[in-house]
Amino acid sequence: MKKIIFSAFIALIAFVSTNAQDVITNNYDSPITSADGQSVNTNSTEEDESFGGLGLMYYSFDGFENYGLNSNYTNPNGVGLDFGVRAQFKDHGNFNFDLLFNYSFGLWKQDSNQLLLTLAAGPSLRTQDEISGFDKRGNIEYNSDKFFIDAVVNPRLTVKFGKIYITGGYFYWAPKFKFSKDNGATGGFNIGIGIAY
Repeated sequence: MKKIIFSAFIALIAFVSTNAQDVITNNYDSPITSADGQSVNTNSTEEDESFGGLGLMYYSFDGFENYGLNSNYTNPNGVGLDFGVRAQFKDHGNFNFDLLFNYSFGLWKQDSNQLLLTLAAGPSLRTQDEISGFDKRGNIEYNSDKFFIDAVVNPRLTVKFGKIYITGGYFYWAPKFKFSKDNGATGGFNIGIGIAY
């Protein structure tokens, strides 16, 4: 079941990445001359600042890790989206599909290089085996592939150098929207590298 969900998510990321590249172009290349005879560049750079990305992510929590893929749309000083899939790849481990809304603050820009602070939050759909009890020998018994809805908060920094970006920050995960540590909420960090388009 997890392999089917993982394959479907990879297909979704590929579809979103392909459709995100549809660009409507206008001809802004003809220069406008100012009153003193100087050429004035009227090209808007806002379109160049926004970018999509596809990358590999690593998540470190207290006592375990997740590995995954992330596709995002980053809009400096505006709203964007993160799609992520991550998993523990161990028996009875988690498999999550994160859908986060983000807001990015442009901290620095030079040519195609940028530094951004991004605040992202949203739901995370999780499938994981759930402990159902113990058998007569004291071994743990599980209910397989139970579905849950969790919450995720991810403030992070992103550095973009041309077509490559590196991102990382704090990753807070609240299973079943329960934010106390007693209910399994855990904080860690995530870091990733990807290709910007």
